[in-house]
Amino acid sequence: MELDARTNQLFIEILNNPDETSVSLKNRYHLTRSQLNYSIQKVNEYLNELNLDPITRTTNGHFVITKETIEEFEQSSTQTSVETYLLPEERIQVLILMLLSKTEPLSMNHFIIELNVSKNTIVRDLKELRPLLAQYQLRLEYLRSKGYRIKGEEWNRRQLLTETVNTVNQFLNFEQLLKQFGDIEKAQLTEYKNKVGQLEQRLNLRYSDDKVNDLPVVTLLLDRRIRRGKKINYDFALDYVELQETKEYKVVKEVFFPEDEANTNEIIYFTLLFLSTNLTQVDVLSKGQFENLQLAVLEMIDRFEKVAHVVIEEKNELLYRIMLHMRPAYYRIKYGMHLSEMDLKRQQSREVASIFYLVKKSVKPLEDFFEQRVSDTEIFYLALFFGSHLLENDSILRKKIPTAVIVCTNGISVSLLMERILKGVFPEIDFISTMSLREFNNQEIKSDLIFSSVPLETNKKYFLVKDFLTDKGKLQLRQRVMNETVVGLDEPSLAEKIVAQLDQQIAIPDKENLFFEVLKILNENTAENTIMNNEANHFDQLISKDGLIIEENVVSWHEALEQLSQPLIKQQIIEPRYLTALKQELSEIPPYIVFRHQLALPHTEPEKGAHGVALSFGIFKQGILSATGELIHFVVLLASNNKEKHVDALLEIMDLAGRDNILSDLLACKDEDQIWRLLRLYRINYWG
Repeated sequence: MELDARTNQLFIEILNNPDETSVSLKNRYHLTRSQLNYSIQKVNEYLNELNLDPITRTTNGHFVITKETIEEFEQSSTQTSVETYLLPEERIQVLILMLLSKTEPLSMNHFIIELNVSKNTIVRDLKELRPLLAQYQLRLEYLRSKGYRIKGEEWNRRQLLTETVNTVNQFLNFEQLLKQFGDIEKAQLTEYKNKVGQLEQRLNLRYSDDKVNDLPVVTLLLDRRIRRGKKINYDFALDYVELQETKEYKVVKEVFFPEDEANTNEIIYFTLLFLSTNLTQVDVLSKGQFENLQLAVLEMIDRFEKVAHVVIEEKNELLYRIMLHMRPAYYRIKYGMHLSEMDLKRQQSREVASIFYLVKKSVKPLEDFFEQRVSDTEIFYLALFFGSHLLENDSILRKKIPTAVIVCTNGISVSLLMERILKGVFPEIDFISTMSLREFNNQEIKSDLIFSSVPLETNKKYFLVKDFLTDKGKLQLRQRVMNETVVGLDEPSLAEKIVAQLDQQIAIPDKENLFFEVLKILNENTAENTIMNNEANHFDQLISKDGLIIEENVVSWHEALEQLSQPLIKQQIIEPRYLTALKQELSEIPPYIVFRHQLALPHTEPEKGAHGVALSFGIFKQGILSATGELIHFVVLLASNNKEKHVDALLEIMDLAGRDNILSDLLACKDEDQIWRLLRLYRINYWG
């Protein structure tokens, strides 16, 4: 007999996790007791056929497997079939693939049999599918004669198909899934891979690795839809002449439509598909529109410098990288060819989110060029370019967390699983690389920590980790790492750890007050440590108590600038001419200094009279009217003669501007001590 996918998955989990229990398995796979018992019964029937001892259970739910059974399956190929088990979110993608790629009518029984799940599960999945389709202006329809179908504009269905292929191709067993659920045979896929290869060769360019996987599948399925009469029409203005003059159009027509040259709409669609695909190598600085696009990108970079109050070094290098990205982005933005949202969801972090917001504040020249809004997904990818460039030039986003590498001697699948588990267990650690033992032994490792599945010969700190960790094992590993190292802990985190340790030994009546006392000592110690002199400052550390202002009365914008400037002039951080420059440059509150429509950050060049780095924080209860009609209650005056020292503060302030609940509490404050307490607690929580 053969085990079904779910039973096989459970069997492998039990084999690889000696500490696994019935409760943990039921919770992880959402099983009832009877479902789990039935699966274990099937496993034991399977073992009996192989003349192996069955799996038994102890009274507390732990599984017992004999040594002979473990050894029999240690080198087994059973692991490969584990990957046929689909998580609920993976089933949704597979359902879309089936609906948009298969040629025969699809009934409920088709889904039940092919996905090997119950009718209730399919009903639940189809219900989950509907809101996803609605995002593409599509809907699910069922007709007895035609089965389940996705209805809507063909343009939208193709956009969904492209997105789905991108998602499925990131599953570990994607080739098997494409064959099973997309009816794509290996020979067919090879044919379309060759076509994409021909196009690359003739255009003298190279697509990124993930797109080399996507494009053959997408073009194959699009060809299938065309043959089924699913033709494309455009309900928006399309510049046919511009597109037909591209090299891509000519080559697409010859490679994909050699016998159907009259099918202009489809050739145009394929041309857009390839033009909008990310590239890793191409001559991007062409003439005409791209020269205007380059000017728009340059203006965007200039605005970014102004908004972020930084000077970007190696600006030409950043321009080149963005233009390389903008060539395909030009067609995506102009014709609505959407990028995948997956990376946007996966890579959310405070650093990227802050850079994202800075870019969003700077992107208007591009929007003027395209005469339309640039999507958040496109802005996110632009933010990655800005962030990586600034990192390389030590301008921004310095890591405050320890780094680590993972050493794993098993294959890619296990390595990826181990990496995913460790990142989940240690969100405060930056995992910079996953490597084999041979790679580890052949290179100099520059990281704070090492996690390894095998013992290592190294003087560096490392932790031995099982390939598959149980929930209990994850907790034990985390406790061990946190107890044995303070690498990467900033002062607030270290203060928190000290108070927690003391709390285990003695009863502390006021832990919060003790926390601040310990934090004060640590900060004083840091200030005296010359090694730390070059570290960036947090925004609350840049505000003196004189720099906290509560204004109950109605004041003008220039009166607010005067109030905020006085503490900095008194501290000799700025000269009076800095205030004069602010008044001249900012006759009113311009949009580029307003964050989240509620906090203004006035600043000007250091040459106008800034001799240090400091902030004044003002709360104006009656509000000040901005140039766009917004009522601004919070104004933070920035003075800086060192871009390295104010960037962290800037990121924190931008994040604070989006925290409505904290801003509401600040607006209700009656005195400076309340403000100080709220700001400090906010900053501590910001860095975790």
